[in-house]
Amino acid sequence: MGWKAFALFATDDTAGYFGSLPAHSSELAEHTRIKLGLTPYDAIGTQTFDQCMHPPKRSLFLGAYPRGLVICEPELPCYFFDDKPRRRISGTRIEFQQFESNLLNHYPNGEVLAIVLHSVVNLWGYSLYSKGQLVRSAAGASDDGLMVNVGVPLPEEEKILRKCPIDRIDEEGLGEDLVFDVTARFLGMRIDEFAEINLEMAEYKRKRSGPASFIKKFFGGT
Repeated sequence: MGWKAFALFATDDTAGYFGSLPAHSSELAEHTRIKLGLTPYDAIGTQTFDQCMHPPKRSLFLGAYPRGLVICEPELPCYFFDDKPRRRISGTRIEFQQFESNLLNHYPNGEVLAIVLHSVVNLWGYSLYSKGQLVRSAAGASDDGLMVNVGVPLPEEEKILRKCPIDRIDEEGLGEDLVFDVTARFLGMRIDEFAEINLEMAEYKRKRSGPASFIKKFFGGT
């Protein structure tokens, strides 16, 4: 594994919609951010999906398009997994308690896909929801093995699973390929098949609060 990605895709049109590079609206992104309850952020500019698929702490990237959303943030995709993989990936804290239901309700007739990848620990995972219901969830890591395997495998998984049973995916190092194949459902092709994914997204930075924030601001910190 050599990739890192923490992302969510949500759309009413899953036939590779985001691979067509639909036009991003900063105004729609801001409206949607508030509606999803992601309020403690300041807008600071724009980036592309290539630049933000592995988002740093305190950062949020939100692409808002006519028929879908893409969100990159280091913890939010983990909310769409069962407790065991979620705790393994991001710990016990869930700050935005209503975010999962807010996003699913935002696309009641569409699909939502959460993906996680981290090369250092060979972490991989994906959860797909359709019309608000979990359809498929699978995740693993080199130290933990298979952490979750819920639902019937998706058509996009078949090529890999014909070669390797899912309980041996971590031994064979094929989790990244599974994530890429499943994500092609929303991008039209695998992430590693793009030369660039110039999908524009709004960039936000987490607001600081409390005395530490005031002191840093007073002395010229950020």
